[in-house]
Amino acid sequence: MFLLSSKNLYRGKLVVDLVTAVETNDVEKVMTDQAHEGFATELFDEIMALLGAKGYITQSIGATLENKGVAYDVELEVIEKNRLECIRRAESVYNKANRITIKFD
Repeated sequence: MFLLSSKNLYRGKLVVDLVTAVETNDVEKVMTDQAHEGFATELFDEIMALLGAKGYITQSIGATLENKGVAYDVELEVIEKNRLECIRRAESVYNKANRITIKFD
């Protein structure tokens, strides 16, 4: 085995606490499916690509959300306010990415 540099590897987990709200339904599976529907393969691919661009290898990615009961109006307002702000921030990130020119020598 050859040492190419004097770098160390760090391994760990990216921890993200998630909250979302879905329409109340008598069938728990329906609500659970609705809570997870935003996590399409495309979203996971985008997250992994962003992490990879910063030098992180993502070995696995997933999400599990569980029912925590009825949402209060104030919680729904916070979720919506955050969603709108994050749409603005995401557009800024995508616009920044679209302006980058990569030169290959």
